[in-house]
Amino acid sequence: MFSPLDFKEYEQVASNSGAFKGVEIDLMLEILKDWQQAPGKSYTLLELRDGKTLVAFAIIHKVAGRNFTFDIRFVVLDSDYRSTNAIQHLFEMIDQELLKKMPFAVIRFELSSDKRDSLGENTLENSGYCQIGHITEFYGANDDFFFYIKAIFRNPPNFIKISKPFEDELSPESLPEETNNQQ
Repeated sequence: MFSPLDFKEYEQVASNSGAFKGVEIDLMLEILKDWQQAPGKSYTLLELRDGKTLVAFAIIHKVAGRNFTFDIRFVVLDSDYRSTNAIQHLFEMIDQELLKKMPFAVIRFELSSDKRDSLGENTLENSGYCQIGHITEFYGANDDFFFYIKAIFRNPPNFIKISKPFEDELSPESLPEETNNQQ
């Protein structure tokens, strides 16, 4: 069914990302071993390859007691591929995978400054995630905690508008008339 995972390959990519160390990599490997025992049961593993070379992967987990909510446990990008669109493609794969299974989903992602930086500047925002939480120096000096969320729909309902917060308040129609005339 599935070929055995090369755990060293995943460990190498995580190490090369510059964002994961020691116990985090050990935890990641334990989750991968669980996944290999029962693929798709507790975790979903998505990987992106350049030929045979693993360049990025994501491990997502359905939140207990929630039908449509998922946590991204790990998103790992090899630093050699940071200047490519690999990570954007991986986030698209996450959306596609979840929407194959259900009509909509809420995706949550908690991460540190180091992990966010390892993905590239504005990667999460460019992938449609909204930051809803931030605690400075939560993990230590210059290493903050961030909480992001995203809702995805197979067929977005008509009664909602998916937009950025306060977007309507900044539309040209909402500006004072004198400002509008100067444009």
